[in-house]
Amino acid sequence: MIYDFRMYTLKPGATPDYRAGVKEVGLPIRQSHCVALSGWYWSDIGALNQVVHIWGYHDLAHLNSAKAAVYADPDWSGKYVPRAQPLVESQKTWLMQSPGFAPKYPVEFDIPADGTPEFQAKNDMVFDFRQYTLHPGSLPTYMAAVEELALPIRQRHGVKLAGWFYSELGDLNQVVHIWAFDNVKHLESAKAAVAADPDWGGAYIPRVRGIIAAQNTYLMKTTEFGPTP
Repeated sequence: MIYDFRMYTLKPGATPDYRAGVKEVGLPIRQSHCVALSGWYWSDIGALNQVVHIWGYHDLAHLNSAKAAVYADPDWSGKYVPRAQPLVESQKTWLMQSPGFAPKYPVEFDIPADGTPEFQAKNDMVFDFRQYTLHPGSLPTYMAAVEELALPIRQRHGVKLAGWFYSELGDLNQVVHIWAFDNVKHLESAKAAVAADPDWGGAYIPRVRGIIAAQNTYLMKTTEFGPTP
């Protein structure tokens, strides 16, 4: 699969209205044209008013045909765009790929109803959303270290991988990895356990030292329609 990875800056206070427009109009339109939602996040700590949505396609031909169908849908221009566009200050997008060790989400998934335990569990979840710039040519080395060391270490301390992506078009040498936690308390305890793991400091950190040129991180949340691991 390939991914249309979008990061938007919204006007202050606009996230709830934007989220509602996606749930009620934008998401159903995309799903009706066989576009898979592979992630939907909004920033809680870090640069605020950020929204990330990740749309999955089988290949480039599917991306081109499905996007054309979405944009030609009368509900897109007649209902969704007038509702969403005034809330957005800026947009950035990448075409990304995902390695074999990352989760793949289906085109359709259940959306829990308001008030259900599943709905509350999603509201409680937090995500360590990390965007790294790697030195040119170092992606294969970094990806191998994550698969062989970082991912198993995090998993044995109860951390789930929600998404892992690398850029193909747009700003190059970009890697985004998204780690899921049940709540803030789980994030704090699990991150401490990972940092204290002897394999983290003894094996993983030395292997990736010098590969990363820059790092940016957010604490993000998802919503009831966002897929989770």
